This record gives sequence, C-alpha cells and structure tokens, in this order.
Amino acid sequence: MQAETKNIKEKFKAIDIHILRNVTRDISFDIYLKISDDNMAHIFSKTTGLDYKRLAQYIHKGVKELYIHVEDESAYKNFISVTVDSIINDPSATTEKKIATLLNMTEQNMAELFTQLNIEEDTATKAQIVVRNYVHLMSESPKTLAIILQLVSHGEYLYYHSIAVAIFSMLLAKASGQFKQKFLETIGMGGFLHDIGCTQIPKETLNSPRELTVAQWKEIRTHPKLGLNMIEQTPILSDEVRYIVYQHHEKMDGQGYPNGLLGSVIYYPAKIVSIADAFSALISNRPFRAAYTVPQAIKIIQKENSHFDKDLVKLLSPLFLKTH
Repeated sequence: MQAETKNIKEKFKAIDIHILRNVTRDISFDIYLKISDDNMAHIFSKTTGLDYKRLAQYIHKGVKELYIHVEDESAYKNFISVTVDSIINDPSATTEKKIATLLNMTEQNMAELFTQLNIEEDTATKAQIVVRNYVHLMSESPKTLAIILQLVSHGEYLYYHSIAVAIFSMLLAKASGQFKQKFLETIGMGGFLHDIGCTQIPKETLNSPRELTVAQWKEIRTHPKLGLNMIEQTPILSDEVRYIVYQHHEKMDGQGYPNGLLGSVIYYPAKIVSIADAFSALISNRPFRAAYTVPQAIKIIQKENSHFDKDLVKLLSPLFLKTH
C-alpha cells in the first residue's frame, strides 16, 4: 500500500482549484480529485472539458486542490496563461472566439452564483467582469449580442434568462439615452442578478407546468427579497444593484411586489430591468406555454403599459424588432 501511495504522489501534481475559475472550458489534459492517499477519481476529461457546475460544487464543498498527471504540467501552465480577459481584449481574436470565451466565463460564474446562499465577494467580482465584457462587446459589435442570445436560448431557463435580461436591459438603457459605461454596467449587473433569489425557490414551483397555486405564487413573490438578502452582505455590489434586484417586480400603477411602490418612487434602472425581464420571459419557452414571438411580446407589454414606464415601452418596437 505504501508503494502504491508513493507511486500516486510521483504520478500526480496538485493544482489550485480556484485557478480553474478563470479559464475556458476546453482542456488538453485530464484532471483528478483525490479521494484518499491511494485513490484518485478522474473528474474532468480532455475530451469533454470542464463541467462548471461540478467545479462550483467542489469549491462549495471546500475542495482546495485537484490533480493532474506530472507529464501534463507544461500543458497546464500554457493553458492557464491564456486568461479570459486576454482573449476578450485581443484585437486579433475572432468574434466567435470572444463569444465562446465569454459564454464559458458566464456559465462558470452562473454555476457559482447558483450554489451560494450568500454571494461571495470573488464571485460578485467575476460577475462584474462578465458584465463589463458584455458592455465591451456591445460597444464593439452590437450584433454579437444577438448571436449570444441565440446560442444560449436552448439552455437552462434561469441561465438564459439572466443573460438575456442583462443584455436587453443594457440595450434599452442605451436606447433611452444612457451611454455612460458605469451606468450600463450597473444596469447589466442588476439584470444579471435580478432573479438570483429564484435559486432559493423550489424547482417544482419554478418549473410548474400548471397554473401556480396560491401558496406557490406566494413563494415566487418572495424572490426579490431573497435576492436582496443574498447580496446584502456583498460590499463590492453597489446599492444601485440592490435596488434593481429588490424592485424589478414593482409596477408603475402600484400593483407590483414586494412593496406595491408607485412609479414615482421606483428606481429608474429597476424600471428598465422590469421591462427587459417581462420581454425575456414572454419570448422564452416555459413549461406552461410556448414562447411568444417578438411582435406578440411587444404587443402584450404595450397592452399592459400601466405596469411599465410609458417612455421605455415606446422604445421596444424600434429596438427589439430591429435586434431580432
């Protein structure tokens, strides 16, 4: 047994699990989890790549190190030297490469966000970087955002919806005359995190194929407060982002939740995210109905415009019919 243990130590090299949070999905080496001194479990393969949900779960459980074969050390060092930011900001990188890299980073960040009851500082920092890169791509080539939405539209609803609302919110903010980078990043971050409280709602309620019961509807209505609780102790997130998360279901006519605020006191960026949220939900397939078309979704929002800021509603047709 001692010889076998020594053999394992000679064959494998420990790597910091957190380094894998800043890399792309594709790996050219295999990765292992140490079960005991004489037992290694093969968890990530070079043929299938990293699984961000499993990686987030290992981090959440307190795993600090993973392992690679000693002979793969050179490939590993080359791999981690190419950061996501370096690809996004590389003028010679293709649009396809930038999109794939950003989606990898987004998926990884989402996986971490969905495992945390209170959003950790480094996870929030990563989310800010993700949003900043979306703003960068929006400025560099707005058409790439439509490509991103098409690529993620068949994925898990909360994942797609979070990205879609962030993108729609930034586009709507820009169409309303808001061009400052900081404002767009705040809107994007609020859109990205607006439904984070839904991670605390039972999946059978979120994905119910039937009309919600009164009890289930009460559960759903708690998600803005749950979301606020999750980010309240995360200093890096601004109060503006917290306002968006907490108020994105308030309605101009006072019929929203959680506090039934009237339009005059609802935070303006929350009004933007509210429309983006409704629009994204309407054009998405849900267990209880098929997706509406973009024109149908816009008509529904226009019909219910007492819920939304009228000036923002006017921007929907020229913006989203053109975007789609």
